[in-house]
Amino acid sequence: MDTKTLQENQRLINFWDQALALSEEEREELRQIGPESWKEIAPSEKLFQAAASLAECKSVLDYGCGNAWAGIIAAKSGCPDVTAADPAPGAVSAAGVYAAAYGAEKQMRITLAGEGWLQNVPAETYDGIVCSNVLDVVPPETAAEIIRELARISKRGAKVIIGLNFYLSPEAAARRNMELADGNRLYVDGVLRLVSRSDDEWKQDFAPFFTAERLEHFAWPGEEAETRRLFYLRKS
Repeated sequence: MDTKTLQENQRLINFWDQALALSEEEREELRQIGPESWKEIAPSEKLFQAAASLAECKSVLDYGCGNAWAGIIAAKSGCPDVTAADPAPGAVSAAGVYAAAYGAEKQMRITLAGEGWLQNVPAETYDGIVCSNVLDVVPPETAAEIIRELARISKRGAKVIIGLNFYLSPEAAARRNMELADGNRLYVDGVLRLVSRSDDEWKQDFAPFFTAERLEHFAWPGEEAETRRLFYLRKS
């Protein structure tokens, strides 16, 4: 991976480290939450159902876990062994607090996915993987490497769930007074926030490793249209 991409990756880690870190007040609020409220942790019902569908798996990886909402749902739904990993220290710290708050910590390993972490995971480790809001907010070179490694560490027939943001065309970006670098990269304050690619482009990237079983669309809270994407893949 070239120096420019590595530097961009580090900027992203720094950004998400701060964005996902919890204040002491937020930590205290989570300590008071009832573990039974775990069914409300997902940003949408479709995301909840996606993560819950991993309950049948024996070993799940939640990669780029953020606060580990997906890993927590998989664990609480019945998966006995969940690894939640993120390159941002703030995310890892937050994930630990969330897992404890929702009573999922005994089934989960929460770890910092530093440089080379994915490459050091043994092949065919997981029969379930969820990777949400990751692949289209990192440089394409990084996304391609993540896809290859997720394929390597997933067992044959593994269920792989990929969550992506909406497709933002150059024309739609212009209408919103947004500028896309290189035709599809959206930067905010110098930080990469979106690499906009079509469904077919993503399918082409997945095709060498996974079979696309279905594509669902969903919305985050406050959004009227379901334009975000949820790919259900199966390891070929």
